[in-house]
Amino acid sequence: MEDNVIHGQDAKKALLNAITLVGNSVIGTLGPNAKTVLVQHEGHPPSVLNDGVKIVSSIRSSDPAVQVGIELFRQVALEAQQASGDGTTTATLIAQALCEQYFNSEDPVTDAENLKKLLRSAVEELEQLSTPVDMDDEELVQLEAVATIAANNDKELGVLITDMFQTIGADGLVNLKVGSEEYCHWEVVSGSEIPSPYVSPMMCNTNKRTFEQDNPLFIITKEVIEDFDDLTPALEVAIENGRPLVIVCQDIKGVALSNLIANVVGGVVNACAIRIPRNDSDEWFEDLNALVGGKIFFPSEKGTGITNAVAGEGQFGSAERIVVGQDSTVIVAGKKSDELKSHLVGLSQQAESATHPFLQEKILTRHARLSSNMASIYIGGFSEAEIRETRERVDDAVNATRLAIKNGVLVGGGWSLHHVAQMFPYDNFFKWALETPMRTLRENGMGFVPNGMGWEEYYLNTKTAKLEEVANATVLDPTSVVINSLKAAVSIARLMLMTDTIILTGE
Repeated sequence: MEDNVIHGQDAKKALLNAITLVGNSVIGTLGPNAKTVLVQHEGHPPSVLNDGVKIVSSIRSSDPAVQVGIELFRQVALEAQQASGDGTTTATLIAQALCEQYFNSEDPVTDAENLKKLLRSAVEELEQLSTPVDMDDEELVQLEAVATIAANNDKELGVLITDMFQTIGADGLVNLKVGSEEYCHWEVVSGSEIPSPYVSPMMCNTNKRTFEQDNPLFIITKEVIEDFDDLTPALEVAIENGRPLVIVCQDIKGVALSNLIANVVGGVVNACAIRIPRNDSDEWFEDLNALVGGKIFFPSEKGTGITNAVAGEGQFGSAERIVVGQDSTVIVAGKKSDELKSHLVGLSQQAESATHPFLQEKILTRHARLSSNMASIYIGGFSEAEIRETRERVDDAVNATRLAIKNGVLVGGGWSLHHVAQMFPYDNFFKWALETPMRTLRENGMGFVPNGMGWEEYYLNTKTAKLEEVANATVLDPTSVVINSLKAAVSIARLMLMTDTIILTGE
């Protein structure tokens, strides 16, 4: 039996091979002239991708040690994606440049600490360069620029997403759906977000670690569910109707939780459980019930528990879509029901008659979260593959636009990172890494920058492949995306720099 331990330079070489494999796979997806990656999934049609996280998630190596490095990179890339929704390709390229510099490091501990200091200086400079988005601009040129670039230079999608955010605002909720038309469009719908995550990540059904389902059924109970048999009637109704079930409860634990997870993982049921927020739980139950309909089941009362749930008697709620994440749950209810309209009127009346400002504010908050702006974007296309590819670009653009509104923008085209790189000495490895995105854009056909042009005044417009004045930049990146990409890259480099041994425990 061969040893399962790889030491020293052999371990570093395996990690470097991993990041080189990943970097070379995504390098062509950067920029408006970006290429796509075709990924074959066993038993499924091939996918056309330009999303860094999904590409990284599809890469495999026959070398187990290299695969360890790929898995490590995938985890950090996913964290970068969750932090800002975009920028994985940039993070990959910077990380690759850093790791190549560090491959023969003689003092990894000192280098790792030095890298943290360099990152801190770079982030501070990027924050100084950042400018807020002018939401008073009727044309919202900055937002359209961000959305268009994030959508892979698709101006129609850029305009669509900009118009949507102009209507729903930065805090508005956005839901993506497959449309029935050949083009993309959006509309305002009713819905809400509650600060309740899934009870267990084992209930997730996407690689984003979320439970995402269309047309779910809801069973709402104030009970603490401990007996799995109590859930059986509701699960049977969901299975018979071929619909996912969302269990909203005071709590679920013990045998009930373990058996539910086992049935979900085993594919017997399609379900997810969420606990209602403990603070003001009665109000949350009422508001959610008004949003999705159905009835609220109560404990310790004969005939009122969920064990008595039956189909066809209005006991189950429903919605257009639900997305349950690790921090919160977004429910898209669709058009406002009469019950919801009546509930909102009642809340308004309660707020008007409230005798204390605190109570009034509390009621208005409930009203706001039920009438909050929400939009559904319907993704169109001529084929399933086209719809999937468009959905990825729309998702990136929505995340980028929201972050731009909240945290400002930086001049794009790699200019901001290149500008910050000039803080460091000519032969500094960090300087070389920060300049990598701009070099890659040029190599991907963005044009050539003549020597002697001042980086203070000019940047490379990646859409026109021409030099333009920084003051009038029309290629912009969300500040959060740029900073999170850089942080993710440094995180990967430090992890690989500090690794001296790989132990393989798999087959």
